[in-house]
Amino acid sequence: MGIAPATMDPAPTLKRTARPSRRDDRRRLAALIHLEPFVHQHPGWHAPLDRLGTPGFVVWENSHGVLEGALSIRPEADTVGWVRLFAASAATSPAQVWEALWPHAIAPLQTRGTRWIAAMPFTDWFRRLLEEQGFHLAEEVAMLVWQRQPLPAFTPPQALRLRPMVASDLAAVAALDAEAFAPFWQMSPESFTVALARSVWATVIEDPTSSQILGFQISTPSPLGGHLARIAVHPQAQGQGIGRWLVHNALTFFQRNQAEQVTLNTQGTNTKALAIYQRMGFQDHGERYPVYRYDLQAHKASNGNAT
Repeated sequence: MGIAPATMDPAPTLKRTARPSRRDDRRRLAALIHLEPFVHQHPGWHAPLDRLGTPGFVVWENSHGVLEGALSIRPEADTVGWVRLFAASAATSPAQVWEALWPHAIAPLQTRGTRWIAAMPFTDWFRRLLEEQGFHLAEEVAMLVWQRQPLPAFTPPQALRLRPMVASDLAAVAALDAEAFAPFWQMSPESFTVALARSVWATVIEDPTSSQILGFQISTPSPLGGHLARIAVHPQAQGQGIGRWLVHNALTFFQRNQAEQVTLNTQGTNTKALAIYQRMGFQDHGERYPVYRYDLQAHKASNGNAT
């Protein structure tokens, strides 16, 4: 009498759970970011894993303890949060991970009244994912490059003073930044603290009679020289040559330090700033980085109507 062949129990279905990130996720998240195919990291002052354990940073963990996805949305201005990190393993799909993590990532931002979620996709797959999830193109960021060359002649305004930025300037710098930029592009006070610490050259221009800061620039090192990372002039002080002075000073610093090139990014629609940069010798590199945004308030209203 024959013996019936043994039957294999079907492999158990993996269960996956969305949960807030923890500090002890660092090693597994680093593996996810460096080894898996679908990873978006937004360049910024904070490294993505520095935000572990903060609201808006969530992970997708399977029943074997493997992290298969991560999403970090960090508020910058009061009304805007940026997608700083998104990662999905090859065992899943980006859409599956996004849909599992999105509600958990936006919950704390909705509580604080955030209006927009913004993202800057650098790959086609992430751009398509954003569009499928209801994001819309808001504008584009242009990249400009200054190759080492003689600087144009420039005479600074005599009534003002340029000096290095110091830590005690940061509150005034953040306040000026909020005046100079629309909420969508503002930086948080915390980001300015990190920016100054990581800068290679940062300066302010002030009125010496009142000590009011009228403009500032923060520059960082790059492999071929430097990057003019942030520059702003108070709206009421524009037209005095402050912006040109800040750019000229930054380029002078990098030129003295043998930089081969200096880069900067600005909104493609910021014609006034583009004109200043081009007068100082910057050339449009031709690259454009799309910026997408999602209206959280419309999303909340739509869900409320649906219920």
